[in-house]
Amino acid sequence: MRREIDLLLNNCNLIDGTGSEIKKNVHIGVKNKKIVFIENKVINNVINDECKILNLNGATILPGFINAHAHTGFKYIKDEVCEGFQIEYLNACIREGITTIRDEGMLSDASIDNMLKQKNLLDQSTSHPNVIVTGKFFSAPGGYGGQAPITVSTVEEVRQKVNEIIDQGIRVIKTVLDDGMDPSTFGLPKLSEELLKEICNVAHSRGAKVSAHVTQAHNLEVLVRAGIDDAGHMVYDNLSDDLINDMIEKNIYFVPTLTVFKFIQDKYGAPILESAMNNLKRFIKAGGKIALGDDFIEEEEPWYRLGMPLIEIELLQECGVTPMEIIVAATKHGSEVCNASKEIGTVEVGKNADLLILKDNPLENFNNIRNILMVIKDGNIIVNKDVNLKL
Repeated sequence: MRREIDLLLNNCNLIDGTGSEIKKNVHIGVKNKKIVFIENKVINNVINDECKILNLNGATILPGFINAHAHTGFKYIKDEVCEGFQIEYLNACIREGITTIRDEGMLSDASIDNMLKQKNLLDQSTSHPNVIVTGKFFSAPGGYGGQAPITVSTVEEVRQKVNEIIDQGIRVIKTVLDDGMDPSTFGLPKLSEELLKEICNVAHSRGAKVSAHVTQAHNLEVLVRAGIDDAGHMVYDNLSDDLINDMIEKNIYFVPTLTVFKFIQDKYGAPILESAMNNLKRFIKAGGKIALGDDFIEEEEPWYRLGMPLIEIELLQECGVTPMEIIVAATKHGSEVCNASKEIGTVEVGKNADLLILKDNPLENFNNIRNILMVIKDGNIIVNKDVNLKL
């Protein structure tokens, strides 16, 4: 039986993102942006003459990575407003194998309509990562959440405003419950548990998920009762065993963003990194799920760079997270917190062909994620460093 496909990837080793063992000598077919077969036998019966055929000679294929906590635009860079997506950052991300980014909230006062118009233009290009937007923070009047959060003070307002942004196409809601981490955010008004529960209930009834900004355990406890799907940061104070177990039972993820705590500690002397890392170690040891994200806003070396969140990965390794666990966090789990696991996150038949191809196996040395051969997004070759195409 002859196959009509657009792209054939021969002779590769596959880490599919599910946590399964690496598969050797795999051949992958792509058509119309989707993976249509994954087989262990050589495929020679390709029907269309325009099919691109790549012999990868034992290179390693992974799902494209997902940064599940970044701010890609509508923010401030060096105190100047950025009223659009930061293309320089997006370009650097795709070059280093990040094919999806979850934007965790607009920080400027731009409108959601304006942001979505620019996102529609961005989506027409295949040369950038897919950006999954959360829109604006849901917060209390006068509360935390950038220049112009969506404020709610009644159950009726919650129902109206959550439904409004879901109708606009947003599938992850961002909310906040936090005591603040600097003088500008200390003591701001906070949402009640009743309103937080209603945000989660309305979102879930519409098939959306809820991500929450939180950095203290007593606030996290309220959010877990309310029904969030992921905590957008690790907490830096005492995370109890009971709360860890409650999160695991309810399948609530952390996106640890340890980079933030390292940045604050290194720059301002606040001793918060060690406790956050210890909390993460205990959460993972108990069986908790994490996704990869570093809360990128602007470039600030050595903590924040354009592209792959390497400091975050190094900190995860220091916490004892294995290479396979980091890969699953950056792929499968990332797709789940993005509410996009039907399309991305693993290399499986029917999923989008978002692929990161490395020269060497990252399970043997995780620094191999820097040795990129190719990046493929939606079946299109975006980066090609060392592979000859046969047409």
